[in-house]
Amino acid sequence: MDSNRTEYSFAALALAFVIGGLIGAGLGFLFTPRTGRETQEKIKERGEESGKKLRKAVETIREKAKGLAEAGKEKISAVKINFCEPYYRARNWWVERFGCA
Repeated sequence: MDSNRTEYSFAALALAFVIGGLIGAGLGFLFTPRTGRETQEKIKERGEESGKKLRKAVETIREKAKGLAEAGKEKISAVKINFCEPYYRARNWWVERFGCA
């Protein structure tokens, strides 16, 4: 039974919920007892709010990504130092002892 089971990634599931929410919101706007102008204003307000939230989320993700990149660079630098120093020490010892590289 488990071999026929379809597994979805978190991103696909989140996208499905977002799309469902947008469809539901759209249908809600279509069937509300408001005038066209009121509905247009409401859509405009919600669109602007959503845009602000999206920009804020993108900025937060960008800042976190920069932090992770910096942390990664520092770790790589530390690994290089920890690897290269013993290598060059051993290489110099070899050259001093045997006279060839």
